[in-house]
Amino acid sequence: MKRIYIGLSVVLMTMLFTQQTKAQNYDNDDANYRYDISDYLDLEAVASVFAQSRTIDDFENRLNDYRNQVSNLDLNNDGYVDYLRLLKQYDRNAHVILIQAVLGNNYYQDVATIVIGRDVYNRDYIQIIGDPYLYGDDYILEPVFQKRPRIVRSLWNRPHVVYVSRFYWDYYPSYYRLRPILPIHHYFHHLSVFVDVHHRYHYTTRLRFPVYVDIIKHHRRNDYWRDHNDRRFEQRNRAYKNKGQFQYNQERNKPDVRERKSTYFENDRRQSNSGVTVPKRDTRGTPSDIRSATPQRDVRVTPERSAPQREIRVTPKREQQVTPPRREISPSPSREVRISPPVKDVKETPRVESRQSSSREVKVNVSSKQSKENTRKESKRSSLKNSKSSRETSTNNTGRR
Repeated sequence: MKRIYIGLSVVLMTMLFTQQTKAQNYDNDDANYRYDISDYLDLEAVASVFAQSRTIDDFENRLNDYRNQVSNLDLNNDGYVDYLRLLKQYDRNAHVILIQAVLGNNYYQDVATIVIGRDVYNRDYIQIIGDPYLYGDDYILEPVFQKRPRIVRSLWNRPHVVYVSRFYWDYYPSYYRLRPILPIHHYFHHLSVFVDVHHRYHYTTRLRFPVYVDIIKHHRRNDYWRDHNDRRFEQRNRAYKNKGQFQYNQERNKPDVRERKSTYFENDRRQSNSGVTVPKRDTRGTPSDIRSATPQRDVRVTPERSAPQREIRVTPKREQQVTPPRREISPSPSREVRISPPVKDVKETPRVESRQSSSREVKVNVSSKQSKENTRKESKRSSLKNSKSSRETSTNNTGRR
């Protein structure tokens, strides 16, 4: 038992040490990046949660689950992450889902809008539009999912259903937990693990459904930006149009979610090879290498699955189960039938019957002879009587004459 405890303690110490070193490298990697309020809610994390959800209720659940830590927004500055509620409308063959932050009693702020529609070829498209006061103008994420999310099917099955979240300030679901905001570098590190890298995330400035504002205008709220005009994106970053330009024009760009897994290894490489300059494009190539390794894992797994199938298909089990009982059962009845003593009795019986039949035939023959003699005697008697009667008749006739 002592050895087990010692081993577990060593493993825990190594894990803590590696996490600390990674956090230090991450802080150094983003030392020259100037953070913005929009960094506290990553739209790629919202898209990953959307792909995992089954219904719109499940989407709201996953969006606010403290274990996922999708949002890190605290607009009302109370020290806790704000609850995000959902509202959904349908019109003109498109679904519009509005994401609002609950900041107080009847005090809300729009954060992002999700549009689910169909193009000319009847194919689904999804656009996540950041609120212009938080992300700037025309900051649009258009994800391409690996497979069609289940929530999209549920929305098209019941398109005309209107959804309005029933939760508000100081009335939250049971799964919701008040949690403090994370330091920004910890939040980025969490996103590097949480965001699904199997999907593709395209940023664009073209709206596919520009009238989404008119559909959801009855539920839109901008209470926070109305009271804080100096904190809008154009006031915070006057030189940039939206968050995309803000990230691109930093001295060192914020690592992309798909590149964050390889930043630590890239720093180690740069430190070990200080005289060699590594281009930035090499870091972007690492995720493709990581993705290309996945089919190799699949290939390695397949022979292991095929081996037990071949062992199961071998026929010794059939020989043990089927063939031995047939050999034991089949010879016994055939031999007993062929070498059975009653067969001799059956063969001898006809001889006995033939003897009896002969004796009976003799008796029958004797009786037939006696009957013949009796018939002869009777015939003689009858002939004698007839002769006598004929004589008497003749005498009588003569006397009458």
